Amino acid sequence: MKSRKITKIQPTSRRQSSPLLDLICKTDEQIRQIRGVGNALQEVVDACTEHLDVALAVLILPGKGITVRRDNPKKTLTNAGKLVSELEHDLTVSSKITCSEITINDVSPLRAQDIRPRIPCKSIITPISTNDGELEGLLVIANRPDAPDFTKRQLSLVQAVVPNVADILDARFDQLTGLINRKEFETLLEDALSSKPNKHTHHCILHLNLDSMRAVDESLGRDACNAAIRQVAQYLSGILKGTGSVARIGEDDFGVLIDNCPLDRGWIVGHDIRRGITDLNVIWKRPIKMTVSIGVARLASDSQTVESALAAAKIACIVAKDRGRDQVALYRQNNAIHLHGKERTLGVEAIQQALRCDRFELYGQRIEPLQGKGRTSHFEVLIRVIDEKGQVATPDEFIPHAEHSRLMPEIDRWVVSHSLDLLAGYRTDIAQKKILLSINLSGQTLCDNGFLGFVLEELSRTGIPARAICFEVTETTAILNMPQAIDFMTTLRNKGLRFSLDDFGSGLSSFSYLKKLPIDFLKIDGQFVREVAEDPVSNAIVAAINQMSHAMGLKTIAEFVESKAVKTQLKSIGVDFGQGFGISKPGPLARQLDLLFGRISHVRNIERS
Repeated sequence: MKSRKITKIQPTSRRQSSPLLDLICKTDEQIRQIRGVGNALQEVVDACTEHLDVALAVLILPGKGITVRRDNPKKTLTNAGKLVSELEHDLTVSSKITCSEITINDVSPLRAQDIRPRIPCKSIITPISTNDGELEGLLVIANRPDAPDFTKRQLSLVQAVVPNVADILDARFDQLTGLINRKEFETLLEDALSSKPNKHTHHCILHLNLDSMRAVDESLGRDACNAAIRQVAQYLSGILKGTGSVARIGEDDFGVLIDNCPLDRGWIVGHDIRRGITDLNVIWKRPIKMTVSIGVARLASDSQTVESALAAAKIACIVAKDRGRDQVALYRQNNAIHLHGKERTLGVEAIQQALRCDRFELYGQRIEPLQGKGRTSHFEVLIRVIDEKGQVATPDEFIPHAEHSRLMPEIDRWVVSHSLDLLAGYRTDIAQKKILLSINLSGQTLCDNGFLGFVLEELSRTGIPARAICFEVTETTAILNMPQAIDFMTTLRNKGLRFSLDDFGSGLSSFSYLKKLPIDFLKIDGQFVREVAEDPVSNAIVAAINQMSHAMGLKTIAEFVESKAVKTQLKSIGVDFGQGFGISKPGPLARQLDLLFGRISHVRNIERS
């Protein structure tokens, strides 16, 4: 995170005669609502200066690159700038210097293992400590050496302010890495958008996702993951110092803001970061190989909100993962480089409007048996949004926003309810011809305590047999929410409902946890399937996954089957089912079911993408 020298903020007219007392009495929630960490800390420093009527108040947090200062023009302190610089230097360069207790009115020279101002002054020096008791910074109140001594009451007031400083930091900084958190990062983005740069300049956002953390967690434990994440955070802070701001915005995700940076330059920075993380020497019992997928997006005040810019960077990161990980991908509004060539995303308001107005539509993609003709017709349920112009929006255009705004449980409920309602119209046909609809569930939904009851109620309401439904959860979701996943799956599986583990292999995890998950199908990640016909390594991986799955009694589904050659190779390996554009394109689910059950004899272009 680049160093920020917070400039003076003028006090507002609403302040009362005792702003320091007001600040001490503020609740945590009020403090957390002050916009931006700089403004919040500046309010603390301003209040100290005004109420105590001192020459200088300064808050120094070297580990976070923050110095907040307020000078009193009526009480000039000679060499105040030198005092601040020396304290910053002492805190930055020496790990041995400590300040374990408050000092007051001490004008003695600098002692070897402590911090004191070198210039003549009366001062109150208050340490700011981390949760681990380490010195994080100082709050310093200073007056001229000929000023009266600070009183115990003044000391008590300053000491009482320190917890508010800690609350501000806790609310805006990540505890593991010391980087700013997602909330503070969004504030930085909003400030960047509200600025008025030259119309030809803009900023860059980078979304970084560490590729192998799930495998590290499973093999070495969470402590190893935390050590790796901390080391990546230190590396990012160092390489971006003075040029960009970095935040931890998710479990394994980092966000980077680079001011006044063209998109192509952001792409170059992304590659520099990617190479640097690959070269990191992370050791925890054994060396940990680190790679990162990076999405780069433009941030411009003329066309975006913070929400859409973050979604664009995340989509580009998804593209990088789809290309095989350890990649950098760009998101361009006017160039079909990013995910599936889409040039737009739907914001939160549009998604909420679609939910209110029932403008979602169910699509389906057929899952075909590769080893003989199956007796059950199997479809994966997909979702589209019909926007106000009647255009169809794919999940890539709205899911990132929905995930960020925690709308996925509501969307998943819509899909389950409407899928069962649709099947209810074919109840007689279902009794004669078996069908299985696979419905995707998000991690947010899997952690929703009320969702299990909702599913049971919907099955009872519609009278659809549970055997007609299969829920798909991703490998990552299942691992991160293992206890909830096992309880949820076991309860519904006992009712006859089936489960599929999606994107297997994307987390580079082992087969060990499969013994714990009550699943029926395992979907092999498309990154291996795409090249199975031409790449011996991909072929071997698919064959190994297929063999192990069969040994566990699971059926395998290969996704992203995009050619006859891939399909033929999967058949020879023995994969049970295939799914992809080389087999069937998605189409409106109601029309697919009409054709399946003979409600219509001919459908033209039923499988239009």
